[in-house]
Amino acid sequence: MHAIFVDVENEFTEIATEAEGLSNRLARLDADGPLLDFQDRCEATHVCASATEKIYTGCERVMARLASDIDGAPLTRSDGWHMALLRRMACPYPGLRPAVISADCFALLDKLRSFRHRERNSYGVRLDFDIVVGRGREAIAGLAMFRSEVLAFLSDGGAEGR
Repeated sequence: MHAIFVDVENEFTEIATEAEGLSNRLARLDADGPLLDFQDRCEATHVCASATEKIYTGCERVMARLASDIDGAPLTRSDGWHMALLRRMACPYPGLRPAVISADCFALLDKLRSFRHRERNSYGVRLDFDIVVGRGREAIAGLAMFRSEVLAFLSDGGAEGR
C-alpha cells in the first residue's frame, strides 16, 4: 500500500468528522424551524460557515497532496494557487494521469472555494444566513462526491509507481 492511500484516508476521516458536525447542525436547523432571534442566527451562521470552510480546506489538502505525490509537481502558494490546484485536479496530467475529479465535482468545489474566500475575509455578521446554510448543504454533498472520485482515482491506479 502506498503512503498516499493512508494519508488521504486519514484526511478524509478528519473532514468527515467536521461534515458530521455540520450535518447535525443543519438537521437541528431544519427541525427547529426559522431562527428569528438575532443571536441564534448569528451563532448558526458562524458555526455553519466555519464548518463549510474547514470541509473545503480539507479537500484542498487532499488535492495538494495528490499534486505533490502523484503529479510530482506541487503548486507554489502564490496568487491564484487555489484555483490552479482545483483546475489541475479537473484536468488530465498528460502522460501521467487522467483527471482526478469530474466537471460536476469541479463546479461544486469551485463554489465552495469561492465561499471559503468570502468566509475568511468577512465578518460573520456580513454573511447571509440562507447562503451559508445552502453552502453547508453543498459542502456535505461536495465532500461525498469528491471523496468518491478521489478514492476511485486512487483505486484505478492513479497512485501506481509512487
